[in-house]
Amino acid sequence: MKFFKFGIATAVAVTLMSGLFATPSYADGMMMAKDGWARSRTASAKVAGAFVTLHNMGKEDDRLIGATSKIAKRTEIHTTKMTDGVMKMIQVEEGIAIKAGETVQMKPGSYHIMFMGLTEVLAEGKEIPVTLKFEKAGDVDILVSVKKAGSMGHGGHGGMKKMDHGSMKKTN
Repeated sequence: MKFFKFGIATAVAVTLMSGLFATPSYADGMMMAKDGWARSRTASAKVAGAFVTLHNMGKEDDRLIGATSKIAKRTEIHTTKMTDGVMKMIQVEEGIAIKAGETVQMKPGSYHIMFMGLTEVLAEGKEIPVTLKFEKAGDVDILVSVKKAGSMGHGGHGGMKKMDHGSMKKTN
């Protein structure tokens, strides 16, 4: 009987742990980042976006203020905004507020990490190292999984018909 109980406990623990490893998450201090992904890009691509879910596990509000990655000349935090019928990407200079105990999902058509001046091909299956910079939690290093182009959305930009990549502007 003891063996049976141990076997069930072990099976439950392995099942729970396999779920954790299937969806990588990274915590540093009180900030957790999980489910980081980007779409694959060809060698001719100069820009790409990445998406991640952020959870503030702390008792104080925090703010994502930047990101860096070796795969691009510049890495910024962006959002999208509809202007005159065209969806534009705009840098979010003030960062993204994440209240204590809350979650912010960076996703297509919303907040995202923008890689500009790609220095590497984003091939499906590759993992991209990214450092997220938080006002209070500091730096959190994550790996972003490159998925098939068009995945987790409806086409290259989550179904958006018009997207202006040429006029990426900074917000004040």
